[in-house]
Amino acid sequence: MRLDPARIELAEPGDRYADYCLWDYEPLGPTRGRLRQATVLWHSLACARAHPRLYAICEALRAGLGPGRSVWGAKRRGDVTTWEFYFYDYERLERTVSVERVLEILAPLAPSRLRYSGRRPYFMFSLDLDEALARGEREIDQINIYVGNPGSTVSSGLSYAVTETDLRFDNLYCFFDARTERDAIRDKVACSAHLDQPGLDLDAILWPELMTCRTLVVANKRLCDGIYFSRVDIDLLIVALERLHYPEEEVAFLREERRRLAHLLFDVGIDYAVVNGAPRVTKSAYYGLL
Repeated sequence: MRLDPARIELAEPGDRYADYCLWDYEPLGPTRGRLRQATVLWHSLACARAHPRLYAICEALRAGLGPGRSVWGAKRRGDVTTWEFYFYDYERLERTVSVERVLEILAPLAPSRLRYSGRRPYFMFSLDLDEALARGEREIDQINIYVGNPGSTVSSGLSYAVTETDLRFDNLYCFFDARTERDAIRDKVACSAHLDQPGLDLDAILWPELMTCRTLVVANKRLCDGIYFSRVDIDLLIVALERLHYPEEEVAFLREERRRLAHLLFDVGIDYAVVNGAPRVTKSAYYGLL
């Protein structure tokens, strides 16, 4: 897949570098002549033959919030790719990036009747983009709200799905230092309502090649569990997407542009469930900054 040259974005002085939690990091090397992570998003959309309105939605978010304020995730389930966007404001009740503001930005392209009180202390929310939304076959009919979990000895957060008629608890996320908390990570993964013990092959979930990441997140969800490897370099991103059998044209672009992406850190997530007695990935995603 040849990417439109207009979508090739070069890094500029003053660019922000942050992971999928919008925590800043220093680039791994020189940035001059290198690519922004937005280029990877545009290529993901191109590989999926995405509707033009999806590009316009992404552009509206960056124009409305400013560069470096939105995190994108390219999510793949089976042969279908969708995109989730994440919006953070750790000021909580003093936030400037709110549900109301984002929905107002998107209203001309993707309307929504959702409302959520700004008097509640969420620090993050997300919404999904897909072809049906782009074609006007649906509105933004769900957002995901994330709140903290004070009192826990492990850094963690709670996720709720918000619809017009419902507020539903969905996920618990626990954050670990992948380098110093290996035992705690393995204990947390093994303690699951979805997995049988004994005999569980934890390496089928905690992929050894990605355990060099900086932060590892374990998610307990209603229908499955999830693992997020945060801050992996371009080489490990390629390894992950190859293991997940992403389309060759999508991975080939990363290989070809490896040098111009080598200053960046990415994030990779997998959802998994037990199928025929063994863990199997049911959905995956990779993340970057817009």
